[in-house]
Amino acid sequence: MKTKPLYLDDSYLKEMDADVLEVLPEGEGVFRLILDQTVFYPMGGGQATDQGKLEADNWSGEVYQVLNKQSLLSRKLENRDGEIWHFIKTSGTPAVGAKVHGSINWDRRYKNMKLHSAGHIIDFAMFLLGLSPKILVPLKADHNKNPHIIYQGTLEEDIKQKLEDRTNELVAKNLKLTWYFQPLEDLQKEAIYLIPGLPTNKPLRTLKLEGVGAVADGGTQVKTTGEVGKINIESIEKEDGLTIIRYSI
Repeated sequence: MKTKPLYLDDSYLKEMDADVLEVLPEGEGVFRLILDQTVFYPMGGGQATDQGKLEADNWSGEVYQVLNKQSLLSRKLENRDGEIWHFIKTSGTPAVGAKVHGSINWDRRYKNMKLHSAGHIIDFAMFLLGLSPKILVPLKADHNKNPHIIYQGTLEEDIKQKLEDRTNELVAKNLKLTWYFQPLEDLQKEAIYLIPGLPTNKPLRTLKLEGVGAVADGGTQVKTTGEVGKINIESIEKEDGLTIIRYSI
């Protein structure tokens, strides 16, 4: 039973109404729910899980964790393609067929959006400096409590100040960040690089930075670079052939 991910079309959507499709008890007062649609972003892609509330006619609950197939696999929990599980704490008894109203903790989400977009702005700055992906190959990132980006390869040059300056030039220009779906062959025409293993049988969500280029991305983003505010490059570390760029906003 697939869940429609409303956050992929509108990162600023804070509430939704939905139907409960499946309920699994996880312990006393704890349940795992599948909804037909959701504004709750599941942990993944380096971005933290959304939190918030679900309310039905005869119960309400705190959503403390949201997981999809990728994050469920990492926890060795049963999963099926397209499902998004909402873990809730409630004194009530959720049931299949219930109508619920969901609302996210917007302050938490908005901070996560800015951290996520900041990581991409740094990556675009690395591209503009001629460093990524030609010299350093992007591997993965974490936009959570200890934000960082990991690249394959190392540099002898100290680029910390140069990277911070170029990153904040992009912020100061208040460039548009837009997201949309397109086939792989169209993404290939505007991408600054392609990550390995992208599916070829469905449209890919794309994040585009005005005047620079695009990347494949499945997270929530702000609408302009200026919305993020100043980005600090805290450190650039070398470890086992990798470069780790730590940042804050």
